[in-house]
Amino acid sequence: MILDLSEDGKFVTVTAFKAHPPIEAPALLRELRAEIPNVEIQIFDGAHLAGKEHLEIAAISAVHAFKLGNNISRSMAMETLLYASAQRQIDVALDKLGVTPSSQTVALVMFSETRDGAQELENKIARFVKAETNDAVLNEWPEEKTSEIMALYGITQSELEAIRMPGQGLVEAIRKAVIERVALLSTRT
Repeated sequence: MILDLSEDGKFVTVTAFKAHPPIEAPALLRELRAEIPNVEIQIFDGAHLAGKEHLEIAAISAVHAFKLGNNISRSMAMETLLYASAQRQIDVALDKLGVTPSSQTVALVMFSETRDGAQELENKIARFVKAETNDAVLNEWPEEKTSEIMALYGITQSELEAIRMPGQGLVEAIRKAVIERVALLSTRT
């Protein structure tokens, strides 16, 4: 999926793929950055994301932070990791969302200055990782993901009860709580 943030000079590619563990994250990032130079790329463990919208909001927030000069990090890719993790410290963000050898779903966010560049990135990634890319895998929600996401983001049952709308499922309430944390990162000092 490509987000059109052209008013801020960026197009953002958000995609994911099913990995074949073991994944060596530093090597994967080095290879991706060598294969696709002049592009900011960040990878995430998809099991620790509350869906595709979670990454989209994080990427939009990162672009916005750079536009306003409120960025915490020096790169949009790292800023996206910070927003997605709802953390201000890189090491904590990596612990929360970093790809590990056992990661089964890997999400990617890439920044380009043109729509064609963003589309080319999406195509190159699929060929490079030798796997079908599909951002829909980010919305898969196996049973164990509920407790994992709640623990990772410090979401309590009482918070879910407070924000859960009538007729809203538990997963949607959890997604809403995570996205609120992402959005509120810029207000923390």
